[in-house]
Amino acid sequence: MTKTDRILRLLWLFVRRVVNWSCRFSWWTTAGLRDARTRPTGLRLLCLGLAVGVLIGWANSEVIHVLIDRGGMPKPVTPPPPGMAWAHVLTTGYCPCTICCGPNASGHTSTNRDVRSYPFGIAVDPGLMPYRYNLYVPGYGIADVDDTGGAMREDARRGRFHIDLRFTDHQQARRWGVRWMWIAVPAGTGAAALPQPH
Repeated sequence: MTKTDRILRLLWLFVRRVVNWSCRFSWWTTAGLRDARTRPTGLRLLCLGLAVGVLIGWANSEVIHVLIDRGGMPKPVTPPPPGMAWAHVLTTGYCPCTICCGPNASGHTSTNRDVRSYPFGIAVDPGLMPYRYNLYVPGYGIADVDDTGGAMREDARRGRFHIDLRFTDHQQARRWGVRWMWIAVPAGTGAAALPQPH
């Protein structure tokens, strides 16, 4: 049994005990009570507990993730590779669906690549990073810069380096969310020339 299987098993046992306890508590607070006005108390407590559990689960998956990512990774203490410079980057995720790319999504990037043949890629403002450059993004991997978008160009006008990482489906893109990080970019590009936070 792997470590992940053990963790999932323990989590499942914990959930079963919480549900079992909630059902017993609900029965205990409602059973044997003769007053009709107090009978729903246990059910109200059970519903309140379930609502709090759902809110905590939602907060763990969405809100806390965004709050942690908003702070971003600290600037690396090691120097970048030769010919490179550290750049503070806003990263987001997208997929070729109409939700991410709008109703006119054609399945082709701005460099006319078919996203079925090239499912992974990076969209940037071409003034900050040249097309066809292989860029390494921690947690995503190495991919070609082969696309652009309005949000990336708008952020470039504001002096912010924004890259959009292409995923194969919408759920993967949403899971990536919004992350600030430091990545190594070629020293001669516009991204390296942007002012960086200290």
